[in-house]
Order: sequence, then structure tokens, then C-alpha cells
Amino acid sequence: MLSTWRYSQRMTSHRVSIGVIAAILVACVLAACGGGSGTSSPTETKTTTASAEPDGSAEFPTSKGDAKFVKFGAEASAPERSAADAVLQSNFKARAAADFTTQCATLDRKTVEELVGPSQKPSTEACARELSKLAQPLSGTKKARADTLGEPIAALRVKGNRGWALFHGNDGKDYAILMNQEGGFWKVGALLASEL
Repeated sequence: MLSTWRYSQRMTSHRVSIGVIAAILVACVLAACGGGSGTSSPTETKTTTASAEPDGSAEFPTSKGDAKFVKFGAEASAPERSAADAVLQSNFKARAAADFTTQCATLDRKTVEELVGPSQKPSTEACARELSKLAQPLSGTKKARADTLGEPIAALRVKGNRGWALFHGNDGKDYAILMNQEGGFWKVGALLASEL
């Protein structure tokens, strides 16, 4: 029980830290953006531009404090939403399976840098080591690492290179999670989703 709390607290503190440095994230992502290659892997899916797609965010409440996620930017195109969903699906499945190398490959650069800290060179391997440490014992963090995605994301609210993926969890709750574009590909910008 203490391990689950520690993992959740550490993951929550990373999510809060990411929220606090959102302006820095946007500036860094904008500075790092460039043309992506024409190929993609399951953790790198090329993005497109936002368009007037049906607004899936209408399925989420706007009367609570989390309305900022639902009202953020504009709804992304179906291909862009699908690209972000593929990366998020991979992230959640890897996290649940304690496949931290795959999970780290789906995370944006700033999240990896925050995980490994200033004393280590940011890399997928260093990130995986840190996530593994946070998740120990695995039996105690299983609930916090659960794949709650369940179905494809219902909405992707985009503004510039930043977005919020909104989804209905398989646990009956609604969630939002930060997504960032790096080199034209979506990456996950948080370790845990925010419950709406």
C-alpha cells in the first residue's frame, strides 16, 4: 500500500511539475520542432494539422475545474487524433506491463529529462531505470500503473505543438493527459492522466 502511494505521489508530483513548466515545455518544443522522417514507429506517429472535425470534447464536463482541458485550443483532425491515440495506447500498455523502455520511448523529451534529473544524460535507458525504481515493488504499484485507456481517445484538443488527449477510462472515469509534438510526432507529456 505504501509503495502504491509512493508511486502515485511521485507520478503526481511529476504531473504537477510538468504543469508548472508548461510554458517552458511549449518554448522548448517549438525550438526543437523540425521536419520528421516519412516513416514512423508505434511510438512515433506523424502528425497532421487541426481541422473542423466533430468535437469529441462535447462528451466531457465543463462545469468542473478541469474544463480548461476540454476547452483548450481546437479539436484536432481525425488522423491527428489517431496518431496521438496510437502513442498513448503504446504508453499505457507498456506502463501496465512494466515495460519501462517502451514507455520511455513514448514520452516527450522534457518528461524524460525531468525523470532522469540533471546528473544523468537524458536517454530512454536512463528513463527506464528511473521509472523502474519508482515502480518497485511492481506488485505494489500495479493499480497506479493500470491501463485505463480502454478505447481510443474521444478528443484531442490542440493549440500549437501542445494538446490534451481526452478519453473515457475503462474504469468509468474520464481523463485528460498532456501530449506534445516533437519533430512532428506526438509524445506523451505526463506519467499519469488527470481525472476529469
